[in-house]
Amino acid sequence: MEVNKIYHDDGMNNQLPDKSVNLILADPPYFEVKGSFDFVWKSFDEYLIDVEKWAKECKRLLADNGTLFWYGHAKKIAYAQVIFDKLFCLENNIAIEFNRQTKKGVEEFRCFAPVSERLLMYSTGNDYHDNVRLAIKYIHDYLNTITTRNELAEILLQIGNCRNYESAKQNANNILSQKSAKPQMITKFQYELIPNTNKKDYETLKQEYENLRTEYEELRRPFNNFKKLFDIMSFDQEAHITGKYEHETCKPETLTRALILTCSRENDLVFVPFAGSGTEVAMAIKEGRNAIGFDIEEKYVKMGNKRTDIIKAQPSLFF
Repeated sequence: MEVNKIYHDDGMNNQLPDKSVNLILADPPYFEVKGSFDFVWKSFDEYLIDVEKWAKECKRLLADNGTLFWYGHAKKIAYAQVIFDKLFCLENNIAIEFNRQTKKGVEEFRCFAPVSERLLMYSTGNDYHDNVRLAIKYIHDYLNTITTRNELAEILLQIGNCRNYESAKQNANNILSQKSAKPQMITKFQYELIPNTNKKDYETLKQEYENLRTEYEELRRPFNNFKKLFDIMSFDQEAHITGKYEHETCKPETLTRALILTCSRENDLVFVPFAGSGTEVAMAIKEGRNAIGFDIEEKYVKMGNKRTDIIKAQPSLFF
């Protein structure tokens, strides 16, 4: 599929490969809150059936080191969370306050005036988070070719690292087995006492370990909290921007860009199943990501693609 555009179709018909998406930004209908798209279901139960379908498709698409953001109404997000919790690992349940320039109408509520929305942040739970253990596995595998646990235990006992032979065997096992609860990197002193004359130079082995650790770090789920955000966030509505678009639920560009920059890398693929006015797709393009959006409303598709075309012609800006 061509990237950096919004398609006039249901996001369920995306035809993208399994685990091909690095970041999902989903701002779905909230069910009978705002906008005509919120009132197409006969019941809340019927709406939740679709939420489960959406969740399963997100599960299929999201890469092992990907991140999913799912917006929702404060009173109804709990129902979606129950569904998504079965498929993903919940990282945050974020409350977002949208600063308004006026407090008019507060007295009309018979409760505290709603000024926030919810944003669920999920990972797959399979994002190579224990990169040190993965990198040190290489060291363990190599050490097992040049020595044995008993031989290494004798060395540790001789140099006084352990109180007795049983303790030495346990310590040797920690050095040689990646399955150990506390995997250890062998020290230079310990390594040089191994009597194998064909072993690699210690500095070479250590550099190989550092290279692998860096490689595995790049496989991890990206998270660069450069704006030092917490799980309670505050953003301006940006009416001077969102007011340009005839869409009832535009999200602020600064919020969208913060999520993209924090949880993805350049050239990552961002999937936007409910593109709306095109904010998420446009901001992804602005920040050097590839984006694919979908919306079933033709007027929003035209609006969003016009917006993205303008963004493509502009240089990236910083906060």
